[in-house]
Amino acid sequence: MTNSGSPHRTVPPADTNRLLSLIRSNVAAFKLDLSGLHVVVPTDSGFLAAMATTALHAGAGSVTAITAPSTRFRSAEAAAEKTRALASLAGLEHKLSIAERIDDETCRATNILVSGDFIRPATRSIIERLPPRSVIALTHEAWMTVKDEIDIEACIEHGVPVSAVSEAHPLVGGADYQPALCLELFKAAEVGVRGAAVALICDNPLAGPLKNGLRSAGAQMTVFPRADLVVEHGWNAIVLALRPQDEPRLDIRDLGHLAKAAPDATIIQYWGDIDRKAARYFELTVWPSRTPGKGQWGLPLQVLGPEPMLQRIAGALRAAQTVLAGVTPEPGDLAQVLSSSDVSELA
Repeated sequence: MTNSGSPHRTVPPADTNRLLSLIRSNVAAFKLDLSGLHVVVPTDSGFLAAMATTALHAGAGSVTAITAPSTRFRSAEAAAEKTRALASLAGLEHKLSIAERIDDETCRATNILVSGDFIRPATRSIIERLPPRSVIALTHEAWMTVKDEIDIEACIEHGVPVSAVSEAHPLVGGADYQPALCLELFKAAEVGVRGAAVALICDNPLAGPLKNGLRSAGAQMTVFPRADLVVEHGWNAIVLALRPQDEPRLDIRDLGHLAKAAPDATIIQYWGDIDRKAARYFELTVWPSRTPGKGQWGLPLQVLGPEPMLQRIAGALRAAQTVLAGVTPEPGDLAQVLSSSDVSELA
């Protein structure tokens, strides 16, 4: 789950003292130990700024935080200021550097490179410069990897493993925050959940937590693996939760079908892109009304407050620590390892 500069993606403020307290508790809970390692992380002016200090508090020898260039939606200076403030509060600012790109010297010294909006994609030119003891860390599950996020063939060729984090692990808490994020979308779209007839279009592991969470909130849930299988019914909402691909996951053909099967439903984009021009043609209501950004989630995890985001950050770093140590993750472990099969279907 990643951020976007969309104006729909507001991030609640959080006290830096509270963030530091959460960082310290997560380092202990996840048994994070990055002693002596050089870590490169993405950062922003939201809760992602906590990743650098999390790595430093876990003993990293040095951390380089990468900001995005400033736009009208985000400020590189604000991201740097927030990141420095947290590190300074922890007494670790002397081990932190901030840049807008990964230079050659940094790349050759990096042990853990955390993939993110401002570092993605992890290209062959980056991968081939990483040292022998290195890992690229994803902040999501292996199966969630989208096309062009990482050059997995280059990683295999150069022996650079790619770690991922199980969001289903109890310490990470995805079973709670995934449906909570979906409920926030319902709230933003002004669609009542209790008693609502909801069709969930999902063919992946998100189906379980989303279905359970919405049912617990009072919705009448039916899951369909494809849009063209949605049956005619008095649906109040259609939730899209499909992994993004090159083309929208709800295209003109799918939307034409939904216009007949659910003409009065609000289509909620949890994940997977929607052809909004076609939706307007069929007079369908889509939320968010403006695209969050290609391949982005309908809302960023940060809208739920700092706890889920910081647990995910700690989980990603713990998974990288495990894989870097040469431990082979077992099913059900917090750590996962990305393989070519995880991204092959997107080629």
